[in-house]
Amino acid sequence: MPAPSVMQAAEAMITTILAGKVPAPAAGAQPQSMPAASAPQLVQTHASIVVLLPDLVYKLKKPVNLGFLDYSTPMLRRQWCREEVLVNAPLAPGVYLGVAPIVRTRREEMHIGPIFSPESVPEPASSLEGGTVVDYAVVMRHLPETATLAGWLQSGRLSAAMLEAVARRLAAFHAEARADDEVRRYGQPELLAFNWQETLTQLQPYLGRTLDRSTYEQIQRYVEQFLAQRRALLLGRIAQGRIRDGHGDLRLQHVYWLESPPEAGQQEPQLLFLDRIEFNTRFRYADVAAEVAFLAMELEYSARVDLADAFVDAYVRATEDESLREVLPFYLCYRACVRGKVASLLLDEPEVPLEERDQAQQQASALLALAAHYASRPAGATLVMIGGLMGTGKSTLARALHQTTGAALFSSDVIRKRLAGLAPGETRAEAFGEGIYAPAWGTRTYQALHALAILALQEGRSVILDASFLRREDRQIMAQAAATQGIPTFFIECFCPKEEALARLRHRWGQRQRVATSGSSSSSGEASLQSSTVEASDGRPDLYDAQCAHWQPCLPATEKITGVPFRTDRPLPVLLAQLLDILGQPRLACRLVQP
Repeated sequence: MPAPSVMQAAEAMITTILAGKVPAPAAGAQPQSMPAASAPQLVQTHASIVVLLPDLVYKLKKPVNLGFLDYSTPMLRRQWCREEVLVNAPLAPGVYLGVAPIVRTRREEMHIGPIFSPESVPEPASSLEGGTVVDYAVVMRHLPETATLAGWLQSGRLSAAMLEAVARRLAAFHAEARADDEVRRYGQPELLAFNWQETLTQLQPYLGRTLDRSTYEQIQRYVEQFLAQRRALLLGRIAQGRIRDGHGDLRLQHVYWLESPPEAGQQEPQLLFLDRIEFNTRFRYADVAAEVAFLAMELEYSARVDLADAFVDAYVRATEDESLREVLPFYLCYRACVRGKVASLLLDEPEVPLEERDQAQQQASALLALAAHYASRPAGATLVMIGGLMGTGKSTLARALHQTTGAALFSSDVIRKRLAGLAPGETRAEAFGEGIYAPAWGTRTYQALHALAILALQEGRSVILDASFLRREDRQIMAQAAATQGIPTFFIECFCPKEEALARLRHRWGQRQRVATSGSSSSSGEASLQSSTVEASDGRPDLYDAQCAHWQPCLPATEKITGVPFRTDRPLPVLLAQLLDILGQPRLACRLVQP
């Protein structure tokens, strides 16, 4: 327990707080360490006032009703203090110690009562220790703010390996979280629209202060279009069990990586998630992508797109949730809006110093500008055909685009092998137009490719098709099918110098022959038709000229598609960035801002 003098100072501070005279704190500040004198420190948010002692934290709830949370009465504050301890204890063992009543003495002084378990907290107006219970505080062990991911980031020590561990921990938590009917219904587009409308309504008083009307309307249009055009995708996420009882506020400041854990004798770093939302389950019951989006958004806001990518990639690997990336921009936009709203609310807190309100205004404006960046991306699905002659790098580009966007990827090489009863990695040294590359096999392959693409588009997915698309007819069939659903089509026509293509073909075919000779195989007969990373092409240098002779150039006006000649003899990151720009999905440029 704190020394008596420190506790007395804390009680005096709480007396002042409950008298409605809040000392001037650093609004939203996160002190890195206690001063040498170990005097209590004060931190406040829009909903809480936190008293920091050297070893303990007392978190009081402001007597406010903000619509999405209601702490307006002592009984409600008791309820939500109890609930905060209950929902957070499993994710942060040993940190949430219980609830301490605040007792008013006969001398009108405030005394911090003993710590109670959530089940036994006395009610308001109860007699306790010679006084009357008037309020409550959640009691927590004081952890160093330098151990938060925000602290690690600020010190320059936050690594991709750490975020990959966080992603695995989060995936494990989600795997065990509730996913019953009550939780799943919060993935319905109608309830998502309600959440969005609430946030946008609460932002209206800040038009002209933290965002302009054009930004507001841009975000509003994007949300409306996404909910309408991606309805099938959102419903599919519900069917896949992706709606869970999550954390609800998984910010960098709420994840702790402790190298020196509180428990004696523990050797490994301890990973804790704090401040899980207790006051409104509607904010916890959500698509897991909404949870992933919070940390990813804050990392991107901090100009660390590389760390955001590492975190998202690790989560997708751990969960095999391929469609997460398709809904991620929608939830990135939501998280940026919510944080922008929260920062905006501080502008109207009279107890917040003017300097801190100015900082909150700058932060809110930057967050809402980030939301507008996410909202600048296409809301609906897209069909991307990546074609060209063999050796031009179309499969490499298609896989990179799939891994970045989460769009469904189908390869004609993989489908052809499946139809022939072969594993994708098996080789067939056929002459051009012979065997499984005869015209009849080509027709079957493209029919299957077409069917898979249409099914995925109907499910609300964007689709990437990796095939040569030599014939104009095959491109037109795909484009017409997408057009009936109002989905735009791009044909990315890959090309490079012939010498480069032939060199690639010699290298690749040589590798595949060595694998075949060794008797090993990089693929399984049970591999998925979708998003296979197996090299399935049988392209060889001696086939190049024959395929070139059969190429039918793209005529965008006739084919009613956006045709883009795309030179591929450049580094893959450069190609991917250019392709994302073409598709209207540019990556976020580095921004020198702090979360």
